[in-house]
Amino acid sequence: MQAWSRFLRGVVGRPVRQAWGLAANGPTWSLVGLSLQTPDLVRVHTTRQLLCADRFSSEGLGAQLREVGMTRGRSRHRVSMALEADQLVSGVLEFPAQMPHDDWGTEVQLEVSQMLGKAPDEVNFDFHPEARSDGAVQRVHWVGCSQSQIDDFKSCARFAGWQLDSVEPAVHAAQRAASSLQGGLVSLLTQPTQDWQFGLDRIRGASEPEPFHPLAFMSDPALQQAMKSEAGSRLVASGLALKAWL
Repeated sequence: MQAWSRFLRGVVGRPVRQAWGLAANGPTWSLVGLSLQTPDLVRVHTTRQLLCADRFSSEGLGAQLREVGMTRGRSRHRVSMALEADQLVSGVLEFPAQMPHDDWGTEVQLEVSQMLGKAPDEVNFDFHPEARSDGAVQRVHWVGCSQSQIDDFKSCARFAGWQLDSVEPAVHAAQRAASSLQGGLVSLLTQPTQDWQFGLDRIRGASEPEPFHPLAFMSDPALQQAMKSEAGSRLVASGLALKAWL
């Protein structure tokens, strides 16, 4: 199985005081930094728009990240990044119940490689079995992307001297931010990003669809509009950073 699992789920084994999210916004990137204020409240401490001629260039995006990091002290900053819908493929496979679990990864990898038109070693993927099974068939939900996407993210973070914590679909991050944003989505229009605050108690332990289930990729109309707004990429970036506390 490929390495995306640990990036998708993040690395949260130690106390976190601040975290960053980075989301694409056309030719630019929205970078949002969050800080923990109380055990249940996080607020924005920094928001920046980064413009890069080559969106994934280490010397471009990575250099700008490094510059931002230098203004925030010498600690190794944690950043999470998003994949847009057109960078992902997802689906469901049905396996005989008696098939060994160790074989699922091989089958998912082949499915992703066929969907993307790439060699199996050029894709990255993750999957999750459906909780319910009819006994004869096991349904497995999967998501995948090009390995080069993850490599680009890792290279930028490494060049900047940052730590890449996680990679996930943009819609998942937006859902997380929207559900915890104080004041709800109306805050996108009525408050500057610098004033955004997020209640962790609203998303900890909340019931959510399985991360790779088709429903997890569907957003309600209000969230779809929010993601298309001027503040949409900052909402996604905030949701990415929030993952550090979950």
